[in-house]
Amino acid sequence: MARNLTSKTVEAWRFAISFLVDRERSNAARREFWAQGSDKCAGILNDLGLTRTEFDDAMRLPYASEDLLTPAMRSVGIDPDSFQTLEAVRGGMSRTCMTCPHRRQCRGLLAAFDFENHYQDFCPNSPGFAKLLEQGRT
Repeated sequence: MARNLTSKTVEAWRFAISFLVDRERSNAARREFWAQGSDKCAGILNDLGLTRTEFDDAMRLPYASEDLLTPAMRSVGIDPDSFQTLEAVRGGMSRTCMTCPHRRQCRGLLAAFDFENHYQDFCPNSPGFAKLLEQGRT
């Protein structure tokens, strides 16, 4: 019983520390982004299809400072550097990933090398992945 309680306590502390580290990274990334100047930031946000408010909201999501789209693509067999993929990313996949409420689940599955087996159950980019995979076969 005491061992189980200790294990749960350690797990809770790890989660809390991970959360605080993630918040600090996201805050630092947001500060670095805005330090580039409003014109440059406006151009980047325009390319992503995000407003300033949407960007700030997205930066409050778990693991906001991490690129999860690129490893997710690699996990399912998509070359993130191919022309079709770059066009799809410009077409909204980055925006969808940045504003996704399932980032914690995504990151966990990527870390466990199991994303490719579960992403279709929760990932809003799964139709885009399917389209890119189909284009890669033709």
